[in-house]
Amino acid sequence: MKVLMYEGIGRMEIEEVKKPSGGTLIKVLGCGICGTDLKTFLNGHHFFKPPTVLGHEFYGKVEKTETEGLNEGDLVCVAPYFECGKCIICKDGFPELCNNKNYVSSGAFAQYVSVPTNYEKGIFKIPTKEIEKKLWKVFTLVEPLACVLNGISHLHIKLSSRILIVGGGPMGVLFALYFQQKKIPVSIVEPNPLRSEVLKSWGMHCISPEEIENGSYDNIVISVNIEKLVNEYLLKVKDGGTILIFSGLKKGTTVSLDTHSLHYRQVLVTGSCGFASEHFKKAFEMISENPEHYVKLITKEMPLEKGIEAFNLLQSGKAFKIILNPWEK
Repeated sequence: MKVLMYEGIGRMEIEEVKKPSGGTLIKVLGCGICGTDLKTFLNGHHFFKPPTVLGHEFYGKVEKTETEGLNEGDLVCVAPYFECGKCIICKDGFPELCNNKNYVSSGAFAQYVSVPTNYEKGIFKIPTKEIEKKLWKVFTLVEPLACVLNGISHLHIKLSSRILIVGGGPMGVLFALYFQQKKIPVSIVEPNPLRSEVLKSWGMHCISPEEIENGSYDNIVISVNIEKLVNEYLLKVKDGGTILIFSGLKKGTTVSLDTHSLHYRQVLVTGSCGFASEHFKKAFEMISENPEHYVKLITKEMPLEKGIEAFNLLQSGKAFKIILNPWEK
C-alpha cells in the first residue's frame, strides 16, 4: 500500500509498504494534518522518530472485520488510541495520560490502517443516511475536537463567563466553534489580517491584542506556542480566572509567572494534553449533530503525493485545516 513516510525534518516521501493484516482493516478516506504533524515536519519531535508514518485525524471505510457490530462497507471514524481504563492513572481520573493505551497499527497518512479486534471502544459508525456525502470529511475533526473538550474540562465556565482564545489557528478556532455552538460569549485574538477576516465572516468576534480590556475575560486559552504569552495573559485575566496552556511548548521550556496574580488574585494556570475516550465520544456526537458548523474549518483536500505542498501551505498560515486523501490522484 501507499504511505507518506516522514523521513526527517523537512523530508517526506511516498513509499510502498506492506498492507496491515489482522483485526479490522480500515480503508483511509481522509486524514487531517494536525499541529503536531506540522511541528514534527518542521522541527522534529521526540515522539516520532523517522522513518515513520504520521497522521491520526482520520475516517474511512471498513474493508474487513470480525468485530461484532461492524460490517464491511461501514463508514467509520476511528480514535487513534484509547486508554486501558485499568491502570492507576486511569483510575485516578486522568485517562488521557494513560501509559497503556491501545493504538491503531500506524499513522493514517496511508491507504490502510488496522485496529485490534478489541478496539470497539474506539470505532464510531458515521450516520451516512443523515449526513450528506460532501460533509463526511468533517469527521477528521473529531480527534482535534476531543482534545479541545479535554482542555475545556480544565476551565471553569459559569453562566456569566466570557472566553478569550489566544491564537486563531485550527485548534483555537475549534475552541471558538465549540463555544459558539454552546452560545457562550467567546473572542479570538488573531493578529493575522487574512485569518481575522475569515473568522469574522464566520460570525466570530475577532480582535487584535491591543483591543483586550484587562479583567474582561475569566477563562483564557493559550492556543499558540509562544511561552511569553502565558504571563502576559495571566496579567489580563479576571480575578479568580483560569489560564489554560493548550498549545504544547517545547520540552524544557520554562515560563515565568506573576506570583501576585497567582496568590492575591487567585488565578489558576493549568494545561491539558490529548484526550480520553469520553472526550472522543462527545466530540463525535457534537459533530454528528451539526456537521455544517465545523466543516468550514477544512480549507481543502489534497492527494497524499502533495503532502509537502500541503504542509508548506499550512506553515504559511493561508489554510486552517488540510485533509490528505490517500486515493486521490
